[in-house]
Amino acid sequence: MEINLVEEQFNNLDGATLRIMYDENQNLNLLELEPEKSGDPVSVWVDEELKNRMLEALTIIKLNDLDTKLYETLKGVLRKYDYNLIETLAAAKDNIDFMIIWMYSENKSLIVQKLVNWAVEQEENNEI
Repeated sequence: MEINLVEEQFNNLDGATLRIMYDENQNLNLLELEPEKSGDPVSVWVDEELKNRMLEALTIIKLNDLDTKLYETLKGVLRKYDYNLIETLAAAKDNIDFMIIWMYSENKSLIVQKLVNWAVEQEENNEI
């Protein structure tokens, strides 16, 4: 996965590209930050939780009130379906009121990304 980051996120640095790779043998993610104009790439191995926190911090798109309502609604449905995202989205899309609001959201992928991160955290907390 690649994410383009803007200049404002890096305290006087140019924009950059963040590449995220996964090594199944090590069960770790490699985050590689490559400056847009000058400098060598920097990389670090991190676990899933730290990767998710870093992505959350670097996400420049924030959820508006409508998207937050969708996110919170989906969290409730996700609990009901034992954190199965496919079943959750299918059930939510059967609700006409939800579908009308969902159609107007411009941040569907961000909502789903945040939902997946939240579900993983919930499942990990329940395993402990």
